[in-house]
Amino acid sequence: MATYCPKCNYKLRIRDWRPECPKCGVNVMYYGNEERLRKEADAAEYHHAMTQPKYDRLKFSLIGHPLSIVRLVLGLLPVAAMLIPSGKLNYTLPFAEHSDAVSFISVIQFITDKGLDFGLLKSLCGTELLGSAMVCWALAVAGVLGVAVTSLVGWIMLTLSCSPKGFRRNIAFPVIGMVFATVGFVSYAVMVSKLNAAVPDVFNGTVMPWAYILVLVLFAAMIVVNVIYKKKNIQVKYKDVSELLIPYNERPSTIAKKKAEAAAAAK
Repeated sequence: MATYCPKCNYKLRIRDWRPECPKCGVNVMYYGNEERLRKEADAAEYHHAMTQPKYDRLKFSLIGHPLSIVRLVLGLLPVAAMLIPSGKLNYTLPFAEHSDAVSFISVIQFITDKGLDFGLLKSLCGTELLGSAMVCWALAVAGVLGVAVTSLVGWIMLTLSCSPKGFRRNIAFPVIGMVFATVGFVSYAVMVSKLNAAVPDVFNGTVMPWAYILVLVLFAAMIVVNVIYKKKNIQVKYKDVSELLIPYNERPSTIAKKKAEAAAAAK
């Protein structure tokens, strides 16, 4: 219980059990609540006003312009393009023959089902017959995974497209993706060529460049869209919340409202 009245500073006694101050009549418990609530509301509105521009930039980066939507769709298409087979592998072992199409899914299935035995890979890379082919195989897998990771991270980073370094970032990720795609496809083609020559009775592989070409085209399209976006100098559409930065009682709209209420009461 309060010891003094918050308004008139009257010292409350034990017999002053009522919620109202016996001297000024104010409700001791709820006195100043409106002002406290107003301050809390001002703080919440100020926080909203400070974060609204970030939300506006995020929204505009993703769906604020037709080019933003095109860019958002293009961002994930390279991963979808890698589902197209890049070739076929066929190898024959005693009492077993296996044939499979090579794509992003087959690479992931191989890794999840059999894992990556780095010890065995290191041993194979050191052999004279299969060494260079196994190095190319490792580079091909790294290239495929690099394209997937680059595409996904670049797609997520599209949310920051309207930040100061957004344009450079949006160009860098497709370029890095094209490098990974080139390393992966060229390494796969070299591996197939070497294994076809080294063990023709055991291994037979083919190369199909369509997935690689499509990935390059999609990354290039991503770069073109970002360049057009930059050339057009498309600006973010911000919601005007500047008035929320001013305390409620000091806002022009609040002052005008109070004057209108006072004028109406005077009449």
